[in-house]
Amino acid sequence: MLNQRLLACANFVRQNAHVCDVGTDHAQLPVYLIEKGIAETAIASDIVPKPLQSAERTISAHGLGGIIHTILSDGLKQVPPEGLTDIVIAGMGGETIIHILENCPFPLEDMQLIFQPMTKAETLREWLYLNGFDIAQETFVRDGKFIYVIMCARKTGVVHAPSVKECWFGKADFSTEEGYAYIVRQSERLRKQLLHKNCSIDWEISGLLAETAELLKEGQPKQ
Repeated sequence: MLNQRLLACANFVRQNAHVCDVGTDHAQLPVYLIEKGIAETAIASDIVPKPLQSAERTISAHGLGGIIHTILSDGLKQVPPEGLTDIVIAGMGGETIIHILENCPFPLEDMQLIFQPMTKAETLREWLYLNGFDIAQETFVRDGKFIYVIMCARKTGVVHAPSVKECWFGKADFSTEEGYAYIVRQSERLRKQLLHKNCSIDWEISGLLAETAELLKEGQPKQ
């Protein structure tokens, strides 16, 4: 059974997809997608041989060797794009995801792109908007003690200069428990980062933090 983080990634994969799971580790996500009838075929890729061997054992144990193929790949560099419809990059830092996208050797315009950054989500959002991607949806899930964001994006070619609010809070919703918790965490991170850098707070950031503080005073949403 998938954890909440990977389950949220799976929920963004389109029906009848041909999916690639980058950094697959034990290949739990591709196996789930095939067994649930969501994906028709899958590629499980990893940059390190040992996790890929674990993935191969998982795939073999589920009898899916002819449907899920493993590939040793640095990001998307060695992944064959033919027929690919959906790409999942989960469990990595936002800057690592950016590096993978910057070095992708094939066009991404027709792909459903699902990202789950473990860190630097704000950096990833900014890069996506500035490089012609649109974040169509975001979902926030609690898995253990942590709140994770999962992004569903498309390459549109339209460049957009995002606001600080878009970068740091994304599409988080105050009315949900997970969205509320995410905004609280990001507000604290933003405030600490500014204090650590000992820089002046410009009007946009100052206004954003003030607005957020007022909303937080209204209390936590009902569960």
